Amino acid sequence: NEPEELTISPFIQRAMTIADAVSIADTKKEIVVTSILDGVHSSKSLHYKGLAFDMRTHIYTQYELSKLMNNLKYMLGANYDVVLEKDHIHIEYDPK
Repeated sequence: NEPEELTISPFIQRAMTIADAVSIADTKKEIVVTSILDGVHSSKSLHYKGLAFDMRTHIYTQYELSKLMNNLKYMLGANYDVVLEKDHIHIEYDPK
């Protein structure tokens, strides 16, 4: 049994770059990634496939967070899910 090598998908690398650019444009703040391949997630989580990441939210005001969510969804497009969780934004590449 060889250990499985986990890698970050180019789709998620692209999404992190876009998320950072959107955050800087909207709020003058860089994103803080809190989880990619690590952390505790559901067994079917796309984190474990390198297709999701989480970013910190407590650095934003409610207004900034609302603007950021709208712009992230727009800039990333339909192939990405952008979900505001209790204490983070979850972004995953999940084409329908």
